[in-house]
This record gives sequence, C-alpha cells and structure tokens, in this order.
Amino acid sequence: MLRSLNGHVERLLLAGLALGFAGLIATVSAQVIARNVLEIPLIWTLDVAQLLFAWCIFIGAAVALRRGGHYALDLLPADQVALRKAVGYLSFTASVIVVFVLVRYGAVLAEMGWRQESAAIGISGTWFFAPIPLGGVFMALFLAEHAIDLVRGKGRE
Repeated sequence: MLRSLNGHVERLLLAGLALGFAGLIATVSAQVIARNVLEIPLIWTLDVAQLLFAWCIFIGAAVALRRGGHYALDLLPADQVALRKAVGYLSFTASVIVVFVLVRYGAVLAEMGWRQESAAIGISGTWFFAPIPLGGVFMALFLAEHAIDLVRGKGRE
C-alpha cells in the first residue's frame, strides 16, 4: 500500500518538477533575451528563477532518494552480505538524520521567511524556504518505504 501511495506521490512530484523546470527555463530565457537583445532589465526574473530552482532542487532530491539516484559507491565485494547490509543500515540512518535536519530546520527558515518579502515579485520569503522542509517530508515518506524493504531484506545495500 505504501509503495502504491509513493508511486502516486512520485508521479505528482514529477509532473510538478516538469512544470517548474519548464518555468525556470522560460524565466531565464526571458531574462537573457531582455537583457542582451532588448537591452531592458527584467527585475522579477532573478527572484522567480531562484524560487523555481529551490523547488526543483529539493523536490527533485526527494524523487532521487526514492529512485536510489543519489551518489553511491559500490566498494564492497558482493560476497560480503553482512557488511553490505550493515552499510545499508548506516546509510539509512544517515538519510534519516538528513531528513530530520531538512524538516526541522527548514521549517525554522520557512517561518523566518514570513518576515521577509521579495520586493521584485511581492511574495513572502517563506515560499523560497518552504521547499526545504517539504522536500524533507517527501523524503521521509520515501524512506518509510525503504525501511520496510530493509527489514524485509530487499534493501539497496
């Protein structure tokens, strides 16, 4: 059931990432064309690009976690099953710590953002920091699936 839920969540996140990345490309293209061709500044493009970039990075990191797409080294021999399993548990524990930091302290940053406003686009600074804890929440959801796989012996070692 969790795997099915995570599959649906992943598809929604991928759709959002596609839109966000397309928006990022369009914004940066508009900025380059306006500055270099039309010779006019578009003040808002920097903030919009930064906002979209932050959302794409943290939501994309969550999807990469589910897919096992983060950087990995395969240094242990295949016949060292117990050692590989221990490294898998260590890796999982490190991931849980990172997720905790993202959610806990990302929420603090997002809350601090309420006192700031982007002058160029007129939105709360919270929108710039919100993808940090939100990405952490999605990572936690995907780690729960990974935890079940580890316990069942199907984990990525």
